[in-house]
Amino acid sequence: MTIKKNESVLIIGGGIGGLTLAIALQQAGISFEVFERAPELKEVGAGVGVWTNAIKVLDRLGVGERIRAIGQPLQIAEMCSDKGRFLSSANIAEILGESEAGCYVLHRAELHAALAERLPKSVIKTDHGCVRIEETQKGVTVHFANHQSAKGTIVVGADGINSVVRAHLWGREKPRYSGQTCFRGVINFQFPDDAHTLREIQGAGKRFGICPLSNNRIYWFSALNAPEGKMIDFQERQKFLLAEYKDWLWEVPKIIAATPSEKILQNDLVDRVPIKRWSKGAVTLLGDAAHPTTPNFGQGACMAIEDAMILTRNLIKNATVQDALQSYEQTRSKRTSKIVNQSWTFGTLAKWKNPFAIRLRELLIRATPEFVMQQIIRQQAGFDAGNLY
Repeated sequence: MTIKKNESVLIIGGGIGGLTLAIALQQAGISFEVFERAPELKEVGAGVGVWTNAIKVLDRLGVGERIRAIGQPLQIAEMCSDKGRFLSSANIAEILGESEAGCYVLHRAELHAALAERLPKSVIKTDHGCVRIEETQKGVTVHFANHQSAKGTIVVGADGINSVVRAHLWGREKPRYSGQTCFRGVINFQFPDDAHTLREIQGAGKRFGICPLSNNRIYWFSALNAPEGKMIDFQERQKFLLAEYKDWLWEVPKIIAATPSEKILQNDLVDRVPIKRWSKGAVTLLGDAAHPTTPNFGQGACMAIEDAMILTRNLIKNATVQDALQSYEQTRSKRTSKIVNQSWTFGTLAKWKNPFAIRLRELLIRATPEFVMQQIIRQQAGFDAGNLY
């Protein structure tokens, strides 16, 4: 079965990965439709990392300048202790200086809107939750909860960590819980120091991140050890976090106090153990459906954006769907698995609570050679997914 420009790619999921894939297919002249489970196309959440590797792709898809118009480039990434000690600092702008793409953290809804603007509304079908997939020699049929169906040549599951498409391919399994739950918020707040600095502060089994979105708006996150599924009531979240971080420096209590409790989001930090196969027949996966990661390196959305470019290129260059999907997997598996595993390891160190273990962690961070940190940043954020053709 060969994909032709008059045949259709059915994209399940209208999030960042699914919309980026749609834009790439549109640029390649390949027919597609996007099916989103929600009743309207919108993104929820707080901040999302859009590092140089993702910006390079978005530039080639005509979205990069829109991102620069709404975001503010980051220059420095810092690691600090809750007692006020600087542990490490990396000038990411210099490390990635060979690229003019830049690194950003955006409100997830703003990135999502920037992608949606590039697509005709007619190709996006909301209120279409995938419930079943059928594959025959003639193509693939997707059945939806609203009793409608769609036929195409390929199905791409871009429907997140709890992907229905992934369950169709490999069965259902529970995500792996990291041991930490995460709170997030976006507020108007003057950044404590340089407005181009991303700062993560680490303490005993908890951490806090501060990142500027613009000169007077920040995204913050808190990750702390907790039993799986222990959700704090919306009205109690600010009070809970103020108690947890009451003695922290770097203006952490002020930031929490400035965030209305009902605006604080909470999600457990989860991922899945990497798998090598994402495809079966004419069905494949993209983004969190394929390689969900904990957000410690801010690469989740970035890898989905890379996937979109590389999958589309393989559909263009390969003679058959099976060859295209096999090449796509082989190209992506090693890189995405490495980032998922590195992020998991980093998160494991962040859970340490024993004073001696914390001291050891700080010594390890401070003793890490600068070239090692630079190498990790270049491997992750300096990656280039290439062009469509």
